[in-house]
Amino acid sequence: MPDSFKQRAKAAAISFLAAWFARFWFATVRISIVNREVYDRHFRQIEIPHHVVGAAWHRNAVFLFYFFRNLGDRLIMISRSRDGEIAAGVAKRFGYTPVRGSSSQGGGEALRQMIDVMNGGPKKFLCGTAVDGPRGPARKLKKGMVALAGQTGALFVPMACSGNRLITFHKSWDRTIVPKPFSRMTVAFGEPVAIPAELHPSDLERLCRKLEDDLNRLTDTVDHSCGYPESRRPRSGAKTIDR
Repeated sequence: MPDSFKQRAKAAAISFLAAWFARFWFATVRISIVNREVYDRHFRQIEIPHHVVGAAWHRNAVFLFYFFRNLGDRLIMISRSRDGEIAAGVAKRFGYTPVRGSSSQGGGEALRQMIDVMNGGPKKFLCGTAVDGPRGPARKLKKGMVALAGQTGALFVPMACSGNRLITFHKSWDRTIVPKPFSRMTVAFGEPVAIPAELHPSDLERLCRKLEDDLNRLTDTVDHSCGYPESRRPRSGAKTIDR
């Protein structure tokens, strides 16, 4: 994390420009939603009835970060790296409350902070982070957000997005995708899952593998429905609804 005034000023300037550029770029993108009833019931309400953990792969993080910018009270886990300082600045400009940490840097502490905030009062939060991040391997679910959902009574909701014209960052470990200007993105929601508060480690491992498979199927389905050429395996399309 930056520790000098110069570093902090640089991070603040970059985060300002990045937030402005994201708003300008993504404002041209049309959005369709799959399984809209999940979105309306568990994300879009001004006061949601329960905590929600939104779970997506790291490759989708850039656009989903923008997609959820205007919704409710939102916690997001962001790494303690210098790049994370910039991301945290953008998050604040989009109305998020960043909690600093990741599986490689202070993740346990950040999870405890999120649990304390979520269990500390009547307010209900939307929260999440990329569940295969921050360094992968890609599309392999880590346990942190599942454990968070179990300890806070949050519903765990799988999410994925894809588009008809995408920029793919092939050299990044997660193959980040970003929509081209004036393209269409589809955001898909899976069925919410209630996570038991107390799970034996072996049961938690089995549940994580099931959720991983579900999230991969959802990702493959939305990729295929959008005609994304790098879809891992074909799936039947799903009906979409414009937002």
